[in-house]
Amino acid sequence: MASPDLNINNAPDYIKQYIASAASTGPAALLLDGSWCGHGEAAYRIYDIAENGNSVFRLQLPDTASETGFPAAVKATSVVSQESFLIYDAKQHTANYYGLFKKKKKSKFADIHHCSNCNETNFKVSVGFEVPGDAEEPNDTSWFVLATECVHCGDKTIAFDDETA
Repeated sequence: MASPDLNINNAPDYIKQYIASAASTGPAALLLDGSWCGHGEAAYRIYDIAENGNSVFRLQLPDTASETGFPAAVKATSVVSQESFLIYDAKQHTANYYGLFKKKKKSKFADIHHCSNCNETNFKVSVGFEVPGDAEEPNDTSWFVLATECVHCGDKTIAFDDETA
């Protein structure tokens, strides 16, 4: 596997204002080796999520338990500013079914995500995007991954992944 691309200028356009360079000691540490890449592509990008200097968030993952056939999305809410925004939106990715055909279905979210170790809800967050060899622009990705670190107990985990192509 190649080394990750950490250049924030290469991030998908809809999250550029919410990213920072990935710190190797946070949840991005789980992504550095690229083993999460679902298609085995050599290129991938990883970023930490940040909002106006804030790095702790509550998360809502896709409601995959009760709903099917809806575009996956991950919503983050800053615990400081209370601003909510999407850190992943399948509809924004060039080769995704929902983006490719411009499906207008809305994403469905589960309740606030809890740490599986201590049940707390505040996390540091890193994201990764696998990039296919024929990618033409930053939203052209083939896999997404969400890594979290619980602020309370320090548990790091891969909380969600999705095939974007």
